[in-house]
Amino acid sequence: MNEYVFLVRFGANATLAPEQRRINTEKWGKLIQLWTEQGYFVGSSLITQAGFVLSGSDRKVDQGFIADTDFRVVSIIRIAVSSIDEAVELARACPVLDYGGTVEVREVQPRPVLATT
Repeated sequence: MNEYVFLVRFGANATLAPEQRRINTEKWGKLIQLWTEQGYFVGSSLITQAGFVLSGSDRKVDQGFIADTDFRVVSIIRIAVSSIDEAVELARACPVLDYGGTVEVREVQPRPVLATT
């Protein structure tokens, strides 16, 4: 099994109506439960608030988030499946797509830990 990450993005200034939020949360809950039962789900994190962005060699700090074409990352989901094609198929079920969001699928590789002597 390989590990993949779904970078879930939603409009930087977009909001959902209360009923849409309720339905979206319900759909995500059912989807995560299904992926868990199927043995695919590794974990996820919601990113609900702006943080700080560091940039440049001077390590400039700005409060906010990086918006790419007016989208911001709102969630990161980790799954384990046999191929990128399978990961893409699973990503098709993400409810954020119903509301104009996007899901980027990327393979995750362990970072080697360098031993110190």
